[in-house]
Amino acid sequence: MAIISSYPTLIPQLGDKVLGSNILDAAGNPVVGNPTVQFDFTDIKALVDQQYIEQFESSSTVLSQASALNTMYSVQFGAPTGTTSTNVELLQGGGSATAGDTVEFHTLGTYQILLTYLIGVSASAANIPYLVFRTLQDDATQIGPTIAYEEKFENMLKPVPLIIPLTINITAVSTKLKFQMARTGTINNGGLVKTAAPINITGLTEPSIATLKISKLI
Repeated sequence: MAIISSYPTLIPQLGDKVLGSNILDAAGNPVVGNPTVQFDFTDIKALVDQQYIEQFESSSTVLSQASALNTMYSVQFGAPTGTTSTNVELLQGGGSATAGDTVEFHTLGTYQILLTYLIGVSASAANIPYLVFRTLQDDATQIGPTIAYEEKFENMLKPVPLIIPLTINITAVSTKLKFQMARTGTINNGGLVKTAAPINITGLTEPSIATLKISKLI
């Protein structure tokens, strides 16, 4: 067999094919032996042309949310949204009819998740709480890192934003996620809080203490 550099060079057409190694299957599982396969340029183009499309955004504008000391709490966002026919759905879970706290995926694929929290203290500015955040899959397994925050806040009800981006690959239909927080250590204060300053501008949206935005690679 001749070396590759000796073959003629052509401009590829969408119907042409190239050789490659099959590393992962359609569900994202490793393929044993990494067999050599043919890839169609049309399929390669479709893969490269993918972009993240927003599925939904949901926010909570309540005054505060917090856990009991050393106890995980599932953050509640806005009203449940989506259906079993959409790619992803926000469910009531342990929340309420107006505050869903569980995300269920109905379509396999890669998703981007953006969490935006307003964190602060509501009892005493002298307290320095140790706040931790995690993503829990199917009420059993943490995925991704634990995010920790331990800083003195300027005053009561003067929160700071915490932004947590995640990229996950969903390989099983009906996978569920909860986005949790806790205050740990000995300081029983701190969580998600809204600023005490009133909003006096007509038409300006109230600040959200918790916002969840999910996009899918399509």
